[in-house]
Amino acid sequence: MKPSRFNRLFQAGDGVWLLFNSRSTALAELEEADLEFIRSMLAHPESTVCDTPEKMAIREGLIDGRYLVEDAEDEIATIKSQTMRDRFRTDSLSLTIAPTLDCNFRCDYCYEEHLRVTMSRAVQQALVEWVTRRVEVLGEINVCWYGGEPLLPRASKVVENLSREFLALADKHGLSYSAQIVTNGYLLDRKMMESLVALGVGSVQITLDGPPEMHDQRRHLAGGQGTFSRIISNLEEIVDLAACQVRVNVDQRNSSSALDVARLLEERGLGRKARIYLAQVTYDGAACGNIQELCYSSGNFAQTEVEIYREAARQGLPLKRYPSEIPGAFCTADRAGGYVFAPNGLIFKCWHEVTMNPEASIGHLLDGQLPFQKANEDRWLAWDTFDKSGCRSCDVLPLCHGGCPLEAMQHPDSDRGACEHFKFHLEPLLEIRHLYRLPTAGTAPPRGGMNCP
Repeated sequence: MKPSRFNRLFQAGDGVWLLFNSRSTALAELEEADLEFIRSMLAHPESTVCDTPEKMAIREGLIDGRYLVEDAEDEIATIKSQTMRDRFRTDSLSLTIAPTLDCNFRCDYCYEEHLRVTMSRAVQQALVEWVTRRVEVLGEINVCWYGGEPLLPRASKVVENLSREFLALADKHGLSYSAQIVTNGYLLDRKMMESLVALGVGSVQITLDGPPEMHDQRRHLAGGQGTFSRIISNLEEIVDLAACQVRVNVDQRNSSSALDVARLLEERGLGRKARIYLAQVTYDGAACGNIQELCYSSGNFAQTEVEIYREAARQGLPLKRYPSEIPGAFCTADRAGGYVFAPNGLIFKCWHEVTMNPEASIGHLLDGQLPFQKANEDRWLAWDTFDKSGCRSCDVLPLCHGGCPLEAMQHPDSDRGACEHFKFHLEPLLEIRHLYRLPTAGTAPPRGGMNCP
């Protein structure tokens, strides 16, 4: 046996020594009397004497938690092979579909242009045909409805039409089908949610950026009217129909209000029914408002997260985060079977690139793939975090995989990818888990920005 390269041993604020492995995500609280023996086992597992039943039990625990691994195992090779199998699997299709780029909101940090365009019948039919040509090798189809706002009246008709087509295809070919929706929640009343459930939608992501006053300043209608009251009422109506996630987009203006969202959900009986998570607001520089100076750096946001999670734990609020291993691709963008469709038929890899402009596209449903679009696709599929020496040597690699590929590819000469926040706040998060005895299951937020649940 040999020690895992992904172990981290550190002392918590209360003096207890904690041992964490970022591949298994096992967290052990060590007895002071066992510390010297465990240190020896992690340094020299084959030469350390295990001459008592207690020591043998500790050794077995270290193996079970993957703190010790087989001599022949190359952990980097194992993670890379798992990642590549997932990225280039041919039996799974992940479709992010924007039926419109229009939106009834005007959020001040939004990176999208609000173009009043809706996917035409011709583009819808081309998309169905595009999927049909691939079904013979598929085992599953996963759809995420996105936008703009996908529940605007004309856009929701597209969701309905395409959902019926996809469900029919899945039924005919014996495929697994699942669907999610990212929506601002303003139009998502119970009747709408019941319709979506009938169309295969099983989970929903909405956003609340603080208590009513703060939220309404940031996420208001195009006419300036507030939206908080209607969204929270809708959430109460639908929470029993689908898995619900509440995203809080955090920048320097509302970081102190994030706890208020958790507290308000708890007071309204939603805290244990809808999962809340924090997301960093980043400056895109294109369609965003002038918010660059209000955005946190990744390191500063990580520190802010810790402060919020720690206070939530003190107050017993349903807001927590625990490290989770990424078992394959970082997000749909770096999967060969992951595609994003704009309303005009352009195909992209990442939804941060979605627009009516073909510059970053990888193809078109009606016009095929041009040479520059193939080059764009090749750039995505050639991305490999394991080419980065800084990533290969990092002990949080299983939790990060080089972070957001889009951001990482913008800095090709860096020795590392776009580090996830665990790079900056792993030990404080683990300490919170230890001090407040928080559960570890079901606390991983979506990856890659405004990802689906």
